Amino acid sequence: MKIFIKSYRIVMFLLYYIFKMLQANLSIAFDILSPKMNTSPGFIEVLLRVSSNRDILLFTNLLSMTPGTLSVDINSDQNTLLVHCLYNEDREAVVNEIEQMQDKILKLTV
Repeated sequence: MKIFIKSYRIVMFLLYYIFKMLQANLSIAFDILSPKMNTSPGFIEVLLRVSSNRDILLFTNLLSMTPGTLSVDINSDQNTLLVHCLYNEDREAVVNEIEQMQDKILKLTV
C-alpha cells in the first residue's frame, strides 16, 4: 500500500513541476517577445524546511531549473537559502510558491 501512495505522490509532483515549468517558460517567452520587459529582479531569503543534504540538493536543483529563479547560496547552518528571482514584484507570492515546492518535496521524501 505504501508503494502506491509514494507512486501517487511522485506522479502528482511531476505534474505540478511540469505545470510550473510551462508557466515560467511562457512568462519569460512573453517578456522576451514584448517590447518592454516587465521584470523586477531581486534576491529573497527562504527558510529551508528540507533538512537532509539529498532533499536540499533536490530542492535547490529543481528551483534553479525553473526559469526565472536561481538558488544562489545556502548559509552555513543550512537553514536559509538565498534565491535570485526574475519576477520579484510580489515578494510574498514568490515565497509562497517556493514554500509550496518545499511542501511537495517534503511529502515525497517522507
